[in-house]
Amino acid sequence: MAAHAGVSRQTVSNALNAPQRLTAPTLARVRAAIDELGYVPDEAARALTSRRTRLIGIHIGPTAHSHASTPEPLLAEFVRAAARHGFRLVVLGSFGDDAGQIAAFDDVWRRRAVDGVILTDTHTDDARPAWLRERGVPFAAFGRPWGAPDSPHPWIDVDGHGGAWLAVDHLASSGHSRIAFLGWGHDEAGGDDRERGWLEAMTTRGLDARPHAHASGDTVVAGAERAAELLERWRPTAVVCASDTLAAGVVRAADRRGIAVGSDLAVTGYDDSPLARLTHPELTSLTQPFAAVADFLVDHVVMASGIEVPDPPPRTRVAEPTLVVRGSTGGVRAGALSF
Repeated sequence: MAAHAGVSRQTVSNALNAPQRLTAPTLARVRAAIDELGYVPDEAARALTSRRTRLIGIHIGPTAHSHASTPEPLLAEFVRAAARHGFRLVVLGSFGDDAGQIAAFDDVWRRRAVDGVILTDTHTDDARPAWLRERGVPFAAFGRPWGAPDSPHPWIDVDGHGGAWLAVDHLASSGHSRIAFLGWGHDEAGGDDRERGWLEAMTTRGLDARPHAHASGDTVVAGAERAAELLERWRPTAVVCASDTLAAGVVRAADRRGIAVGSDLAVTGYDDSPLARLTHPELTSLTQPFAAVADFLVDHVVMASGIEVPDPPPRTRVAEPTLVVRGSTGGVRAGALSF
């Protein structure tokens, strides 16, 4: 391979493992030689030589805090981001609580089956970061270290506070003043952050910040139950929800009462999940910058495993969501709701 490309073996190695170290012409020459010879790296041999697996572990599925901690669009972005560095993802199955995930991490790390892991769905009293740090496992987290702001590990979070503020701003700009909030129970983490955004946006505008409720869980059924009480007691013309799931519950509760979402009642969700496009009308929702999240997390794990990354990201970052306006708010006449 090296002779065919007219370069050293180390240059070939750099082209495969650290392409950023080569000039563009040299990298192009080596890659052309790879294509001409049909060369495929022996992953097992590379792992023995480099002591790296080029694999990143991630837990997929329910956690103690969420029913779906890693949605499909984010998972797809993780796969793309890892491939940029010649890495792949390893899905770790476990029970949903911290102890179950730690057991899965322990298994793959003791066998050195991964080079690092990505945490998702961080929460207060999260036992996973300390466990990983104590064992020297490279990791980065999606979600800030709630209750432990000085934690030294890299993390990225999406601004739930700012997202809820955007939702209120959108509704207030349309003339709404009776804007309610529906979240889940206090979690001292992301759910509370979104509620604080709604509360501050309302008080800043001098609007009544009393109409709010907490569902028993982040489910459509729980959301519909609490939304029914919210609609009966406060008579809002708009509802800001902490998730698309709860927003779908509001749509269900409104339908049962003959209230037309999109013309009589405005509803916003959060996460812009596939569910946001399954309700009728489709939900206005806050979409998260999953590509930026995936690049940040993968870059940090790759760097911690000993591989250089061009333009390394900062240790922490708070990314901004974007409001996607759809039919659930697009045609509402403020103040039109009546009982």
